[in-house]
Amino acid sequence: MNPDSPRILVIGYNAFDITVPVGAFPQPDTKNEVPFIRLGGGGPGATAAVALARLGAKVRLITPLTDDPGGLSQRQELIAAGVDLDGSPVLPGQQCAKAVILVNPETGERTIFWSRGRLPLLEADLWDVQWLDGVDLLYLDGHEPLLSMVAARHARDRRIPVVLDAGSVRGGSEELVALCTDVISSSVFAPQLSGLDDPLAALEELKGRGPHRVAMTFGHEGVLALAEPPFVVPAFKVDVLDTTGAGDVFHAGYAFALACGGEFRDNLEFGAAVAALKCAHWGGRGGLPLLNDVRDMLQYGEVLPLSPRFKLP
Repeated sequence: MNPDSPRILVIGYNAFDITVPVGAFPQPDTKNEVPFIRLGGGGPGATAAVALARLGAKVRLITPLTDDPGGLSQRQELIAAGVDLDGSPVLPGQQCAKAVILVNPETGERTIFWSRGRLPLLEADLWDVQWLDGVDLLYLDGHEPLLSMVAARHARDRRIPVVLDAGSVRGGSEELVALCTDVISSSVFAPQLSGLDDPLAALEELKGRGPHRVAMTFGHEGVLALAEPPFVVPAFKVDVLDTTGAGDVFHAGYAFALACGGEFRDNLEFGAAVAALKCAHWGGRGGLPLLNDVRDMLQYGEVLPLSPRFKLP
């Protein structure tokens, strides 16, 4: 394996994003002019795939594709980004998943309204074991549990790392966690799945289900990692325009570094650098960094102070 060009298989969700900058929710029955409306690709798995390709990975994405205008636009954008869609089925007559994202220009914080619509889940019998030939890492976003569980079992049998972007608890989450080597949780996933409010206790419960490495992201407050001893990786300081997709590309950065043979802390720091660089641009895929950009951030970037929420033993 070229250490800077790992081969990564991604299974997950893609959507057509409509991003609108708004300072506050408007009053009912009004018309409101905004500076722009941005159209582009989204979805955790698909955005991660594009981020991985930008970093230099060879990426295949398995996701449901559609033949409506939004779906065709999505397919073109992914192919142009260098993402291999061989194996992704086109579902004729279906409407692509969509999201409307309202971003506060003052803070970069976003509110997302999304819908998969009637788009069916990918079935387990779509799986082709040859997809893992030569692959260095399997990446999952949890949105396609039926296919993802089959893929994860085969990957574990081949001793291929399996990374889960654990954003929200959904059907199949419990089974999927047990099949993954690395589970990077949002601030809500591990507590919701475990029923434990304390982040460290939730991570300990999560690791007890089977993963080798677990951590929990808290946006600009950093990342809490379960290790001996536990540690926190701070976020990098940037002028934030839009946090849309920050979690998606953090996980992509983590997965890229892991596939290149990195250590746990280094992989989390790499993910934090990728996410920070993205947040300085509009849209979930705006400003996705190249590998040298990330290396510069790691070497010269300024980190934010750690949050007082973290009380490590």
